[in-house]
Amino acid sequence: MASASRTTQTYEELKRELLDGVHAPGSKLLIDQFAERFGVSLGAVREALSRLTSDRLVVAEPQRGFSVAPISASDLIDLTQVRIDIETRCLRSSIMRGNLEWEGRLLDTWHQLSRTPANVTSDQINPDWTRLHARYHDDLIAACDSVWWLRLRDQLFLQAERYRRMLLPYTRVERRVDEEHREIVDLTLARQSDRACEALAAHLQRTADILLASDAPFADVPRGIASSRGTRPGAGVKVGK
Repeated sequence: MASASRTTQTYEELKRELLDGVHAPGSKLLIDQFAERFGVSLGAVREALSRLTSDRLVVAEPQRGFSVAPISASDLIDLTQVRIDIETRCLRSSIMRGNLEWEGRLLDTWHQLSRTPANVTSDQINPDWTRLHARYHDDLIAACDSVWWLRLRDQLFLQAERYRRMLLPYTRVERRVDEEHREIVDLTLARQSDRACEALAAHLQRTADILLASDAPFADVPRGIASSRGTRPGAGVKVGK
């Protein structure tokens, strides 16, 4: 049990660091250094990295070990298109089936999120906001009755969250994200499925657009090109019905 606990703790810490961009995309992840740093066995680190490989946050190569999964503009565009389709499907189902308990939980989370500052400092994200933001998006689709849609949605959310948190320091765009969140909640609780899905799709697409227009280190975009492109591929994503 102690070994399993240490593996889980190592997994969670490395996952947080990967999502926050502590380790650069493509960089090597050295097992012995992590074992020494976290005070755990080589086996615990290896198992944690294997789990992160399943999460597609880490890449394992024969004879070469583990490295951080790369990022690319083309991947973010594809990810956003698929995520919008799945996430809006889940939201539509959730609106159809959600009860008063679901409404109350969503309102409570929204209330906490709207009153929690997004940043601790100008360049440091507030971990409490990050936690509540994830819960907000979870609660929106919590009443969806499709196990497979929800599983796919969770996988896509994790990948999108990595891009958002990792690339946020590269963005310099003022955004009224609280207003976007409020609009989605209002339309959702009003049971206006089409408009709620459109608002959610616009919210997710705007995040991707901001990241794609930044000077982030995408593997398939030369530095300095992204911010000067003006428009980006993948515009006009349709909302899933």
